[in-house]
Amino acid sequence: MKKILLLLILSCGQLVALDKESTLKFYQHILPDIVLGSPVFLYVEDLEYKSIFTEADKISLVNSMKKSDIILVTSKEMLKEVLYQKDLYFKHTRKPFLFATDYHILKACSDVIGAFYWKKGRAQLLFVKNRLKEHNIELSQEYKKFIIDEL
Repeated sequence: MKKILLLLILSCGQLVALDKESTLKFYQHILPDIVLGSPVFLYVEDLEYKSIFTEADKISLVNSMKKSDIILVTSKEMLKEVLYQKDLYFKHTRKPFLFATDYHILKACSDVIGAFYWKKGRAQLLFVKNRLKEHNIELSQEYKKFIIDEL
């Protein structure tokens, strides 16, 4: 019985590692497309996401929103803080793009250009057409099927 339990625990750990690996691969592929180059300077507060991006070669984590190209919004609390700071610090400078890890954040804020999240064990990707247009972002053809007109 102990061997079966140990095997189950180890296999669950491998599934989590696979999700982290595929998540990193996705972000390393799409984020340079959004900002048109690499390295992409990414700001994220969530420790789990920070651990994912520490192994990235096309993405550099920054410790300030001011230094970022993209802010990865992982919670509604973070969204409130980002919107508050955005109004304070980015009045006269280029604003970083907001990208979410949750559909509800994408839906709640018109400043968020897209979201990549997991739903029922499957990866979901969405971009909102008018938000991309507002920021002059033209994604490559491979992402056209993930662009929606409205939420």
